[in-house]
Amino acid sequence: MLAHLLYRSSGRDNLFFYRDCDDILAVARERNARLGLTGFLHAEDGIFVQWLEGPENALNQVVDSIMEDARHRDITVFSRGAIEERQFPVWAMGFSDGSQAPLFDFLAERGTNSHDLRAFGSCLHRFLLLRAA
Repeated sequence: MLAHLLYRSSGRDNLFFYRDCDDILAVARERNARLGLTGFLHAEDGIFVQWLEGPENALNQVVDSIMEDARHRDITVFSRGAIEERQFPVWAMGFSDGSQAPLFDFLAERGTNSHDLRAFGSCLHRFLLLRAA
């Protein structure tokens, strides 16, 4: 069974782009390829937004490691559960940052309210899909 996770977290401000993003991407791409996971990560202004998908057992293993990773703070899970097909089938871990496509501009243009977690998560998901296209 395929499952997914969509979350947002805050990174460590002082190391956010200089070391943490590179380290997270390198480990994620190797690990995800080995475990059959795919997904997409966006990093901007100290915030990570990530969609992960794949076999439920492998996904749970990675989710546990993210939840314990000191590089992630204030984790908000927007969506987690079964899916019928992959959203990012060719990406062991795709990546974008604010210089390529500003997330906050995208959210503002759509009038997205962060207080409605379901709608906010849906908008984040659309943003990641557009980045992967």
